[in-house]
Amino acid sequence: MTALTDGPLTGPSPGVSDTVATDTFRDAMTRFAASVTVVTAYDADRPVGCTATAVFSLTDNPPTMVVSLASTSGTLRHLTAAGLFAVNVLPWRLRALADRFARLPSKQRFKGVEHTARLGAPLLTGAVAGLVCRATRFVPLADHTLIVGEVLHAQTEEHEDPLVHYARRQTRPEA
Repeated sequence: MTALTDGPLTGPSPGVSDTVATDTFRDAMTRFAASVTVVTAYDADRPVGCTATAVFSLTDNPPTMVVSLASTSGTLRHLTAAGLFAVNVLPWRLRALADRFARLPSKQRFKGVEHTARLGAPLLTGAVAGLVCRATRFVPLADHTLIVGEVLHAQTEEHEDPLVHYARRQTRPEA
């Protein structure tokens, strides 16, 4: 039997925490290898996007993805308005885009970046995989929001090594 809850489970008293220190947690999370993605959407006619590593498939029936973005993210705000978004898995050769979409001001991120519109979302040219999703649910949790999206389109590039984030560095899988 599965337990469902709309509120927090019983835990420590308010103001008391028995969780690990933030730095300890962050260090442990660097050992979780993750594909580096750029999540994109349109703000009217302008593409917007940000780098994200907290991205995963939820189910294949129906094909569904989950993306976690900071609740204060401008990209989240635009994605919510658009209702459509793309998940672009970066290849090793385009690793500079990870930093670009993480650090540059929003209006500068797409400058000179090749992309195509597909079903109302921008797909980055050369991505290892590109998925266009229709947002079906937004779930605020802690300081992030989970975006659940049904996959409307998927494409892959067979001849590219994916960019992977592991142990605080960018790398690629070894054969």
